[in-house]
Amino acid sequence: MSHPDVAAALAAVDTHFDTFVEELQQLCRIRSLREEADQMTATAEFLAGSLERWGGSAEIVPWADSHPYVLGEIGGGQRALLHFNHYDVAVEPTGDDDQWVSPPYAAEIRDGRLYARGVADDKGAMLSRVHAAAAWRLAGLEPPVTSRYIMEGKKWLHSPGLGSFVQAHADRLAADAALWENSWTDTDGRPLLKLSEKGVLYLKLTARTLTRDLTSQNTVLLPAATIRLAAALTSLQRSDGTVTVAGFADDARPPTAEERDLLARLRFDGEFLRARAGVDGFIGGLDDVQAAIEIRTRPTLTVAGVSGGDNRDEVTLGIPSTASAKLEIRLVAGQDHERVLRAVREHLDDAGFGDLTIEVMATSSPNLTDHRHPFVALVADAARRAYGAEPVIEPYTQWIGNQGVMGDLPIVGVGVSRADACIDGPNEHIRLEDYRMGVKHVVEVMAAMAVTA
Repeated sequence: MSHPDVAAALAAVDTHFDTFVEELQQLCRIRSLREEADQMTATAEFLAGSLERWGGSAEIVPWADSHPYVLGEIGGGQRALLHFNHYDVAVEPTGDDDQWVSPPYAAEIRDGRLYARGVADDKGAMLSRVHAAAAWRLAGLEPPVTSRYIMEGKKWLHSPGLGSFVQAHADRLAADAALWENSWTDTDGRPLLKLSEKGVLYLKLTARTLTRDLTSQNTVLLPAATIRLAAALTSLQRSDGTVTVAGFADDARPPTAEERDLLARLRFDGEFLRARAGVDGFIGGLDDVQAAIEIRTRPTLTVAGVSGGDNRDEVTLGIPSTASAKLEIRLVAGQDHERVLRAVREHLDDAGFGDLTIEVMATSSPNLTDHRHPFVALVADAARRAYGAEPVIEPYTQWIGNQGVMGDLPIVGVGVSRADACIDGPNEHIRLEDYRMGVKHVVEVMAAMAVTA
């Protein structure tokens, strides 16, 4: 791309920035909660309208196990850039609405920040990709790449319909590279380029020892399901979290020396996490540098919930006949959820718990883009130009997701929020200048892709 063309597109971002922000406010005023189907549909319709408003095409596609997907395209050069984002909000417990400085769906601007539920995760990042393509057209230019969009409305956190959707629409999602939604800038304003997501294997483990609950006067004679479940759970890991399942981490890809060096450079606020958790230190005595590496590269097993027996807040007399636990297993690159499931099943059988049943509640495959891939360098160079700051490469992340459905496509996560955006509590927000730079970053990525064609 010629420098004047890139400069014109970047200038268009500034000229039309107020319009871009106003459209983002309109999007954030739609209450895109998973349990409100009408609001999810309204959001999909708004997004399709946005793509069409800026000269693209869009289709709203109903799909099993999901709210409607939005498939869109803004045409341009021969190379294609895929953008993945989701439009549902409130992934985490978000606190009470009265704790907000303004109502969560008012999308008000205060001191240069836009406050709204979902603006950081993920509506801001989503529209920044649309506005980047729009900037080229507003400058009177054809975009240097064809932008393809997949906008997902989750019904459930693990996106059970995404894999089949991507497979069914592979031709419309074909691209040379992808920008993902899972990133932000750090507290110093340095953009984080995230190159991976963990996979997940979510299980329900159930022990059944009796045909029905019976009075506890029979405890000396009859086995309780709660005790059997507790013994099985104890066999899976030690008290420090070390998983004792044979073969559990055999396929986990160990980080290279260069990757460990990149991870060691990442800012990790251990003091904040320890204070929030109310603990004096991390398991195993890890310091903050070690913690930054381990949290991203070690597969884990978490007992996410246990239930069984009569849990009313009063004296009760009974032997529980059934007890269950939810197990969340986070997988790192190299692991396969089917192999890990077999390892867990074999462990329980060998330990004498073959009678316990396992229900698979959710799965996704881990993914990792090599930090040496040319597209990573391209996105990093574009970030230097847009932000005037050195980007931070994050080769592994601790987040779970579904990047694995995209196969071998190089994927880089970029965003428009910051680490303090409050995505898991009241007052979620983005800084307007971060949004401006985020749009310009994508403009620069588009221009660089055309040059390397």
